[in-house]
Order: sequence, then structure tokens, then C-alpha cells
Amino acid sequence: MILHCTKKLYALLPEQAKERAPVVPSIGLQSEWNNWHANVITVQRKQCLIAVHDATRFALFIPGLLKKDWANLDWHFEDVLINTLLKSDIAHELIEVAAANLKPLAFDTTYNRSVQGTMNQISQEIDYDLYYNWPSIKDISPYRYSANLSHRPCNTKDHKNCFWPDKRMAELLTKLAGYEHRTGAYFQ
Repeated sequence: MILHCTKKLYALLPEQAKERAPVVPSIGLQSEWNNWHANVITVQRKQCLIAVHDATRFALFIPGLLKKDWANLDWHFEDVLINTLLKSDIAHELIEVAAANLKPLAFDTTYNRSVQGTMNQISQEIDYDLYYNWPSIKDISPYRYSANLSHRPCNTKDHKNCFWPDKRMAELLTKLAGYEHRTGAYFQ
């Protein structure tokens, strides 16, 4: 899986993480599943990671990361992704497909302006919500909060109609499950 990082986030990563070369198929469902954009924001003096899936705009929010956590970013990413899928009421079979298709994170600094626009919008929503509705960032559940960020109408210039990122993620996982089943790689 590849995180297309902002320069601010890329500077925080340890050198051994930067050395992982992104090896991702350029086309197909695996490419669609593997591409994410990520940024680091500061909320209530805590460093937080926002990750947005390129194809579905499914959002993950990982609050309160410390310097030692950047070396363990794979674990944090997988933990929040799987638990957010659970909180989003996605079928357990599809969550198993997601877990089976998780790969170690690779990082680069390429970007897609459309996805970055979605990330900026999400970071503004987080700033507003945490400023007005939560006295402390420590009080939120990152899984439920990420599920709420992904259960909202979203629009891109490629799609004329609004879509729901959590529903699009379920559709992508369904396609990925069918693809794996046809190729004999289902739940291996």
C-alpha cells in the first residue's frame, strides 16, 4: 500500500520507512485499493494523521502521534483502517478481504490535487468539529471519528453526483473479493 505524503508528513517519517520503494500495480483493482494520500495536521498541539483513499475518498484520522509512532505507522494505519471499517457497518466478509489485502506501507511525495482538496476539506471539518464539539482530542475514538468522516456526501470533478465514501469503499471491497475469488486468491 502506498501513502502519497505531503512534504510535511514525509519529513517526519524515519529514514528506513522512506527507503521502502513503492511497488504498486499501475492499473486494476489492486492499484485502486493500494493508493492513499496522507497529511499531518496539528490539532490541540497534537500531531494527527489524515489519510484519504484515492478512489473512494474513505478517510482515516489517527490522532496524537508521537515521534516513536512514526516508525510504527504500518500498525497504526492498519489498526485504524480495519476498526473504522467495522464502525462503518461494512460486512465482516469484506473486512476480511481488506485485511487479506493489506501490504506494508510505502511512501512517496507524488500527489493528486483532487484528493488533496478532499484532505483539506476534511482537515477543516476536523478543526471545526474539535474546536466546537470536543473539549479534548483525547476524548474521541479514532475509529468512530473516522467512520463519521467517511459517512458524508462527497463530490469530485470526475463525478457529477455526490457519493458516500463508506459505501464506495464497500463497493470496492466487493469488487476486490470477486476478483480474488476468480483468481483463486480469496482468503489466502
